[in-house]
Amino acid sequence: MKNCRWLLPLFMIAAVMLAVACGDDENPQGSGDNPTPSTLTANPGLNNSASGWWTMCPDNDFSEYSLYRSTTSGISSNPPASPIKTASNVTDTTFTDAGLDWGQTYYYALRTTNSSSNHAWSNEVQVIVPDSGSGCQYLSCYQVQGQQSTSPYDGQEVSVTGIVSSGGDELYGSLTVICDAGGGPWSGLVMFGDSASFLARGDSVTLSGTVSEYYGLTELTYLNSVQIISSGHAIPDAIPLTTYAVNDEQYESVIVSVSNAIVQTEGEHSYEIDDGSGSCYLGNRGDYTEPSVGDTVDARGPLLYEYDEWRIQPRDQDDVTINGGGGGDVYTCYEIQGQQSSSPFEGQTVSVTGLVVVGGGEYYSSTAAYAVIMDAGGGPWAGLTIFGSDVAGLNRSDSVTVTGEIQEYFNFTELAYPSSVVVHSTGNPIPDPESVSTGNAGQEQWESVLLAISDVTVTEDDLGYGEWAVDDGSGEVRLDDLGDYSYTPSIGDTFSQIVGVCWYSFDVFKLEPRDDSDLTR
Repeated sequence: MKNCRWLLPLFMIAAVMLAVACGDDENPQGSGDNPTPSTLTANPGLNNSASGWWTMCPDNDFSEYSLYRSTTSGISSNPPASPIKTASNVTDTTFTDAGLDWGQTYYYALRTTNSSSNHAWSNEVQVIVPDSGSGCQYLSCYQVQGQQSTSPYDGQEVSVTGIVSSGGDELYGSLTVICDAGGGPWSGLVMFGDSASFLARGDSVTLSGTVSEYYGLTELTYLNSVQIISSGHAIPDAIPLTTYAVNDEQYESVIVSVSNAIVQTEGEHSYEIDDGSGSCYLGNRGDYTEPSVGDTVDARGPLLYEYDEWRIQPRDQDDVTINGGGGGDVYTCYEIQGQQSSSPFEGQTVSVTGLVVVGGGEYYSSTAAYAVIMDAGGGPWAGLTIFGSDVAGLNRSDSVTVTGEIQEYFNFTELAYPSSVVVHSTGNPIPDPESVSTGNAGQEQWESVLLAISDVTVTEDDLGYGEWAVDDGSGEVRLDDLGDYSYTPSIGDTFSQIVGVCWYSFDVFKLEPRDDSDLTR
């Protein structure tokens, strides 16, 4: 017991030292990592209220959420004395804040605490309560959209509040677009009618009208009240998406953006664009310099549904960056392959877009250079080999448009001797190799596609001209040495994985590893 008496003072000293060492919880020193911050969304609710949600903390050491509200920004640097909500249940991620002042602007931020008392702040969100004490129920865009394709208020007269994200004179056709201040999916709404034409971006407004589903586009029409509360407000940042992901109801009337999308075709009122993930459309309601087929564009604007297409509608020139590269119809590798042994474009000069999976100097050629491109989505028929000196400088991950003649070189589909090679961007993710069995690797659908075979054994070590064979039990497949790898085949050697492009020469399908990293023992 005598020794135990020393433990209490030592423990107290240690505790004091720990507290001093920790100092400010916002910048812990030696006390563990900060928790993962949540992303907060908040919008005006019914009457004078606000409501919203935040992303759930994924950490095992989660302790508590604390939601703060203030009438001034900068909550994380100077939080109010008390939060408006605390929650120790990690799944409790919603809130409603009622009884707010009419016409007031509020700011919300969420602090997440872990079991080590470390903190992390969310983004700060602005909510503007309409300037009305009449008891009128103002809906947010989120509520009008109803998180479904048809608004639950379809055909009803409602009052809505929001921030103008596209002014009344920016999109042809008497269309104005508003959004909830917090942004996010389902947070936009189109106003139709000349009575809103005087509204400008950044205006905080209340509007009354009838909700209508106009050929699939949710609109507020027949406006009988349009009121500007205040002006100069920030608009939520555009949501960055792939062109394929754009085609989704939840982004209707929301400002979205795409990058490095190549113009595939030109229509009367829109352009089909594709970043390799699948296409969407770029509309021409706004005032901007329009691109040409083959150009690479970065674009943003409200997403509208028109003529059975999801169209990003740039509002002005600031919403569109054209990086050039145009000059004719542009095809995918899948279209060039035609899902048959001989390309339907054989003998034609075409432009093809894709991602480089084999660089211009990675496969041996005694006369020019090989490169291989693929559609970003991968899959059968998604590859094409390019042959010619002008591709020698291409590197893996380059996004390119290549123009040349399609040839069947001893039954191997190639784009030969390109007249134009345009690199749109670099450092893009390339398609994962398609996993196949050795017995199925030598098929026409995999021509020029990056493949992966697994758990194979070398069954032939010298088939001539640098070729050898492996088998996973489903049948042999040949490998060749166009790539620069150091392995010398030996019967009985095993590999956990081999990656290579499916090639066709001398009447045989084979795999062409690119380098040593494609051969995993």
